[in-house]
Amino acid sequence: FMSLLKSRVGQQAEQQRYPVPALDMQADQPVSLIASPVPRLKHERHPLLSTTDYRGLIARCKQLEKRVFPKTEAMNLSEELRKPNQYLFVVLQQKPLSSELRMPLISYGVLALCKVDCIARITKVCTDPLHRGLGAGEHLVRSMLAALGDSLALDSAQHIPASRRFACICGAGCLRMNVRAVQLHVDTQRDVAVRMYTRCGFKIKTTIPNYYAEGRDALLMNVNIGAQ
Repeated sequence: FMSLLKSRVGQQAEQQRYPVPALDMQADQPVSLIASPVPRLKHERHPLLSTTDYRGLIARCKQLEKRVFPKTEAMNLSEELRKPNQYLFVVLQQKPLSSELRMPLISYGVLALCKVDCIARITKVCTDPLHRGLGAGEHLVRSMLAALGDSLALDSAQHIPASRRFACICGAGCLRMNVRAVQLHVDTQRDVAVRMYTRCGFKIKTTIPNYYAEGRDALLMNVNIGAQ
């Protein structure tokens, strides 16, 4: 009995330390969440998704990647997520309660944490072409920053109209990692992506020639956690 009581008290403390906003599950509103590893605590999971649904999101992300990226830029998602400190974030379109209708996948991203240098790296961001221009990619990145402890990441998205706001089931600081900065690489020719990362607080650190291929350079962008 005492061990059960301590467990419940511990879970309540976790919920107070990493609060998750209440979801309106009847609303047709996009929501971001951590899909892998499957969240351990019940309050960190979407109430309409079972453990099987969570695991199935990896396969759905792989299907989306095949539609969006060329084979030369494909990531072995299953292999990457087996590594320690690799997290899969997704943005799903919520739908009215229905056992036959699963929530469409809008966007996903992979976040890798390194304990050695205390830097997190966003290694993949992918948005369904049918949902581009609606802010899903930006919300995905902001959710990653919030999960790492940047409490202002989601609050600073004031330029997004209220009708297009996204919900987030990842509590602020829920990854509990001592991360001081986040880095990513982006093609110098992808102006829309560069502007989106800039809105999220990233700054260009340097240019890396031929990063993707001969003649395809990359920008190394960086943001300090809590410094937006």
